[in-house]
Amino acid sequence: MKRRNFIVLIALLSAASLFTSCATSKALTGDKLIKQDNGHLVVQGNIETKEININSKVAGKITGIKVKEGDSIKNGQVLITIDNSTLQAKQAQTQAQIEAATGQKQAAEAAKQAAQAVLDKAKNGTRSEELAQIQAKYDLTLKTYNRVKSLYDQKYVSQSDMDNAQTQLDVAKQQLDEAQKGARTEDIAAAQAQVSQADATIQAYDAQIKQAQGGLEEVQTYINDTTIAAPTDGTITELNVEAGELVSTGMPLLVLTNTTAPWIECNVKETDLSKVKLNGEVSVKLAAYPNQQFKGKIVRINEKADFAVKRATNDNGEFDVLSYGVKVELTNMDKPLHQGMTAMVDFGK
Repeated sequence: MKRRNFIVLIALLSAASLFTSCATSKALTGDKLIKQDNGHLVVQGNIETKEININSKVAGKITGIKVKEGDSIKNGQVLITIDNSTLQAKQAQTQAQIEAATGQKQAAEAAKQAAQAVLDKAKNGTRSEELAQIQAKYDLTLKTYNRVKSLYDQKYVSQSDMDNAQTQLDVAKQQLDEAQKGARTEDIAAAQAQVSQADATIQAYDAQIKQAQGGLEEVQTYINDTTIAAPTDGTITELNVEAGELVSTGMPLLVLTNTTAPWIECNVKETDLSKVKLNGEVSVKLAAYPNQQFKGKIVRINEKADFAVKRATNDNGEFDVLSYGVKVELTNMDKPLHQGMTAMVDFGK
C-alpha cells in the first residue's frame, strides 16, 4: 500500500514539474502578450482589411444587381444599376432647350447685323451687298422661327420663346421691306436702337444657354450615378438590397472589402515599446497557416495610449502600465485572408 502511494506521489510531482516547464516557456497573459524563453517579444493581433461602404447617390428603383456576396470584383466593374428613365427624359428636354436658345441667339446675331446694315443704309444709302445681307438675315430668322414653332408644338419650349421667335421674324421682315424700299434719314435712331436691342438679346440667350448647359451637366452626373461601379478591387462581403427595391439617396447598398493590402493591429505595453522600432521588420505567424512564417513592417506606433493593461500595484512600481497601438503591414502575403484573423507578431529581442 505504501509502495502504491509512493508511485502516485512520484506521478503527481512529475506532472507538476511538466506544467511548470510549459508555463515558463510560453504563458499567454490577459493582455495578449506571450513571453518566450528566447527573450523575443511576441504580441497577438488581428488581421485588418479595408472595407468600403457603397451607398446610393441617387434615388430610384434598382433595375439590376450584377454581383452576389462572396464575388471577387475588379476596379470599375458594374455592381448595381438604378432606373434612369426620368433622368433621360430630363436630359432630352434640356438639350432641346439648349438647341432652341442657340437658334434664337443666332437669329439675334443676324438681327444685329441686319440692324447695323439698316443703320448704315440710313446714313449712306442701301448697297446691293447690304440688301443681300438683310435678305439672308430674314431667311435665317424664318428658319429659326419654324424650328422653334416645331419645338413649341412638341411642348419642349415655352410660350415666351415662341413669342420671341415671332417678334424677331416680324422685325426681320420689316427690315427687309424697308431695305427694299430704301431707308429714310429719320430711321437712323430706330436702327441704332435695334442694334442695341439685338446686343441685349444676344447676351440674354448666352445666359440662358449657359444655365441650360449647367443643368445638362448636372443631369448627366445623375445619370452616371445610376450605374454603380467598384472603386477598387475586392470582395463583396455584404449585399443589402434586391432588384426592384426602391432606394433613397445615401442608402447603403453593399460592402466591398479590399484584401490586397492587409495589415495587423496589435497593442504593446509601454514597458515593451523599446523593442518596437518604426519601419522595423517583424516576423508573423497566422493561426490559419500554422506551418508558415510571413514578413511584416512596422508602419505606425500610436502617439497616444489606447488603454491601461495593468493598474498600479506594488509589482509594477505603483504606476499604470499603458498600451500603445501598433500597425504592421504584411509585405510578402500571398495567402487569402479575412477580417479578424489571429496573428502573432514577433518583434524580436
